[in-house]
This record gives sequence, structure tokens and C-alpha cells, in this order.
Amino acid sequence: MNDTMRRLNPGLELTPATPGTKHLLDTLEKTTRTNSTNDGRGFQKEVERTCAAYQNRRTATLRKVDPPTRVIGRTPEERRVFFMANPFLDFVGVWTARHGRALFVEAKSTATHRLPFSRSGGITSEQVGSIKTWRLAGAAACVLWKFGGKVVLLTPEHLMEAERLELKSITFDRGLPVVPGEGFILWDFLPVLERA
Repeated sequence: MNDTMRRLNPGLELTPATPGTKHLLDTLEKTTRTNSTNDGRGFQKEVERTCAAYQNRRTATLRKVDPPTRVIGRTPEERRVFFMANPFLDFVGVWTARHGRALFVEAKSTATHRLPFSRSGGITSEQVGSIKTWRLAGAAACVLWKFGGKVVLLTPEHLMEAERLELKSITFDRGLPVVPGEGFILWDFLPVLERA
């Protein structure tokens, strides 16, 4: 068991694993380990700074959405933290400059030029489904992907085309380049999304 699991679930090692909970605990540990090695928090912070600058300019208001958790147990020894499925993408808000159009953004950061589908370090089928659903409902939705110090934007159309071709991953060069903005707008993605 890793340190993060011990910190979030004190006394977990003292709990006998029943057949039904063993799989859940193994999954939680694997997810925590994977996320701690490649979680993209640095890039998400850059996107958060960009979102704050957009809000100051009254262009868009976006907020980071943390995955919901459920804490079970009253005392620290009994406490267990369970991470639930996030029904939204990483950032949710409204595009003020487009008359309050809903805006959903998934931020990804990889060490390779490929973004895998439905695998660790990639984009999940639930995230792709969410992007398509919001887009079909009239919202603006996209994936911001950072690799090698550069950022590209993937539209729902990029994802649907990759799905249609039954690709296992999408390459960085398929995205629309996002250039650094001025001031606190680190990655000026809204003009790219507007043109897409």
C-alpha cells in the first residue's frame, strides 16, 4: 500500500479484506498510484490561471471540478475515502463573450506524442462520451492537451473521427495549436475553439 492510500485511509491495513472489498481497495490503490505519477496537476494549474485571466477580462468564467469523494467512518481509524466517478470534465463554466454558452474543458498532459483512448494516462470513454454529449446539447467542449511544452486543442469532431476510424490513440499533430496569450493568459485557447 502506498503513502497516499495510508494517509487517506488510516487503519486500512488493519481491516480484513472481504472478497467484495478487495477488488475495490486494489482498484483505489492502482488509481492513486497511477494518478500520482502522471496527474497533470501542473498543466491544470496553468489552465486555472488562464481561466482567471479570462474571467478578469469578462470573456469566460470557468471553474476546476474536483472529483466527488465519499468519506465513510466517524473516527480517523474508521475513516475511508472513496473517489467517485466525476460526471463533468476538468473545467466547467460559461463563455461570457458568447452570450453565456456552456463551456466544458478536459485538460491532459502527456510525456508522449500520443493520447491513448480508454487507457491509463489517456482519455477515458466516459470523458469522450461527456464531450460529445455536451457538444450535441449546444455547449462548447474540448480537450486541451500539453506535450513537450506545447498545447493543442482537440474538438469533439477530432474525437469522433478517431472513434470512427477505431484508433487506439490520437497523435499530438492532429490537434489545433494553441499559442501562449498575453499577460496571465498562459494558453489562449478560446480563439482556437471559436474558429474550430
